[in-house]
Amino acid sequence: MEQAGLPEPTQRLAPAARNLWRTNGVLRSLVLAAAALAVSGPLSNWDDRPGFLMPLLWALVALAAVVQVGIEPELRWRRWRYEIRPEEIDIRRGTWSIKRTLVPMARVQHVDTESGVMQQGFDLATVSFHTAAGEIEIPQLTLADAAAVRDRIAALARAADGDV
Repeated sequence: MEQAGLPEPTQRLAPAARNLWRTNGVLRSLVLAAAALAVSGPLSNWDDRPGFLMPLLWALVALAAVVQVGIEPELRWRRWRYEIRPEEIDIRRGTWSIKRTLVPMARVQHVDTESGVMQQGFDLATVSFHTAAGEIEIPQLTLADAAAVRDRIAALARAADGDV
């Protein structure tokens, strides 16, 4: 899948991104299971409902957990790529559908790094760069890679703006 004659981006996110996404999937699955338990618990009135609804509800909860913990993090990690070139930032992302974004370096206004509470537990950070059109992120990089990407984008953006 080449866009505008450019090769596919080759840089991957940190492998620990999969573990962070799996942890988030476990947390979402627990919330879903708690909701299903509340719906199917002793205080609910399921006596007048068809007998297949409860097994179906729990099968859906289990399926959601398998997708969120087992499938989605790996698929997301395999598809996420980025490349920082002197003229542009090339990002390919997506889990179920692929989106590719090219941001001209001359449009970058400023760049940040951020490491949230969950990311800190996995030594990860997100690089955000801002254009007039909005914010774009490269998530789940190692702390060292995030600092290097931030610095490289900032230097290339200054060079593209003619401030060097």
